[in-house]
Amino acid sequence: MGAVSGRAGRAGESSAEGKLGYTDPEGYSVERRVEFGPDRPTPPGQPFRIRDVRDVEDGSVFVQKRLGRLDPRRRVGAEASLETEIRVLLRLVRTFGGAGYPRELVRVAGHDFDGVEPFLLLEASPCPPAEDVVGKLLSEEQDAFRRAIFRTVRYLESAGVVHGDLTPSSVRWQREQRRLQVVDFGHAALAGEPRSSLGTAQWAAPGPLRGPGPADPHDDVWSAAQVAYHVTTGRPIRQGRVPVGVETQGLLLDLFQGVFEADAVRRPGAGELLRRLGEPDPYVAGHAQYDPLAEGRRGYEAAMERKRQRMPLPGQPQPAHRAGTGDRPPPVLPPRPPEPPGRPGEPPRTGRFRLFGKDRMG
Repeated sequence: MGAVSGRAGRAGESSAEGKLGYTDPEGYSVERRVEFGPDRPTPPGQPFRIRDVRDVEDGSVFVQKRLGRLDPRRRVGAEASLETEIRVLLRLVRTFGGAGYPRELVRVAGHDFDGVEPFLLLEASPCPPAEDVVGKLLSEEQDAFRRAIFRTVRYLESAGVVHGDLTPSSVRWQREQRRLQVVDFGHAALAGEPRSSLGTAQWAAPGPLRGPGPADPHDDVWSAAQVAYHVTTGRPIRQGRVPVGVETQGLLLDLFQGVFEADAVRRPGAGELLRRLGEPDPYVAGHAQYDPLAEGRRGYEAAMERKRQRMPLPGQPQPAHRAGTGDRPPPVLPPRPPEPPGRPGEPPRTGRFRLFGKDRMG
C-alpha cells in the first residue's frame, strides 16, 4: 500500500519535499523522495487534483492525479473513474511491455488506490493539448497529425481498449517533434464490455450518446476523425453528426468515407484508415510488429551467455583469463589417479569394493 508523507503544496503555493509510496506496474512497492509541486488550476467540478512530482535523486518528473475532498456521492463516481484508468493503463503495459510500449499512449508509473488519498502516478507528457493548435498546423503537420491519431487508435484497438473520450484536450500534440499522445483514460473500457461512462458528448459517437451498450473500437474511430478534422481544418464539428463542410474537403472526403455512419458496424476500422493514408499498420494480421517479450528475451539470453562463460559445456573452450580484471583464474586441479584393477574376471575395485567386499554394499 502506498503512502504520502510531507506537506504538499496547494495551488499558488511553493513546492515541498516528502516521501511518496506506491505500487509500480509490475506489482512492486516503491518509495521515492520527491518534491511535490503545487496543484494545477482545474475547472469547476473537477473531482481530481493534479500536480507535478519530481524525484529528488534522479530528477524524473511525474504527474500525480489524486482524489480531492468530495462529498460521498461524488466520491463514488470519481473513485470508479480512477479505478478504470488504473486498470486500463495496466492492461496497456501488459499488452505492449516495456520496450514495445507506444509513445503515443500515456504511461502509468504507479498507483495507490487503497490509501487515504487514492492516486494515479503517470509519466509526464511532453505534449500540450491539441486544442492549442486548432487551425494552425501546416499541410505536412496536418498529414502527420492524421496518421498519428489513427495509428494510436489502432494501438488501442489491438490492445482491446476503447478510450471513450478522445477530444482536443485528451489528444495532445507536440509540433516540433510532430508527436501525438493520448491521455485521460477515465472513461475507457475494454472492447465488448459495458461502457463505463459517457465521455465528452460533443465528440462522442451516436452509439454512446443513445445510452448504455458495449464498448466498440469503431466509436473511437468516430471521435478521432472528429478531432482530426477540427484540429487540422479549424472548422467546428456537430455533436453526433457529420462535421461542417466535410463534403467540400476532397482528400478528407475520401479518407473519412464511411467513418461517420451512425451504425458502428458499418464504419471502417483504424487499420483501414491507415491504409488509405499509406501508413503501415502497426498490428498486421493479428500479430504485433513489436515483440512484447523482446525485453525479457534479451535479459534471458544475456543471463544464459554469462552462465556459459562461467560454466562452459563439454567440448567448449575454457574462457580466457584476462589479467588486470580482478578475477582470479580458475584453479587447475591435478588429475584423479586411476582406480586399481581387479582380479581377472572381476570388475574394477572401486572404493566401495575395497571397503565392503565383493557382495556387500555397506
